[in-house]
Amino acid sequence: MNLLATVIIVVVVWGVIALGSWLWVFLSAKASAILLSPVDFTEKTANENGQIIDVRESPAYKRSHIMGARNIPMANFSQGKSGLRKDRDIFLYDERLRDVVRVSKSLKKQGYAKSKIFILRGGFSRYDGKTTK
Repeated sequence: MNLLATVIIVVVVWGVIALGSWLWVFLSAKASAILLSPVDFTEKTANENGQIIDVRESPAYKRSHIMGARNIPMANFSQGKSGLRKDRDIFLYDERLRDVVRVSKSLKKQGYAKSKIFILRGGFSRYDGKTTK
């Protein structure tokens, strides 16, 4: 009986930690950028003259990426080397929300407005617009 109770406690604690971690990332994303569904992301990038940025590492970008996207890996943003224009919208995507949130926070610290930073909710795998390959 003690083993079963221990297993249940471990599973519950793990679930709470996982949920808390996901919730923290999601709330951080909402605080530093505007989250867009894949459909909204596709429409907004098609209708506006924004900067589409793929923050994945170069090999993933080379395999496939959103048409018109530039590859600026996440590490470049932490060094303040984005080279993005502040007067145009910035559309960010990656496979994981956690990495894109770090980039959006870095951009806010560099003086970019939250109203100009957009994140693809669900990552590149959920995007249904035009891609390479």
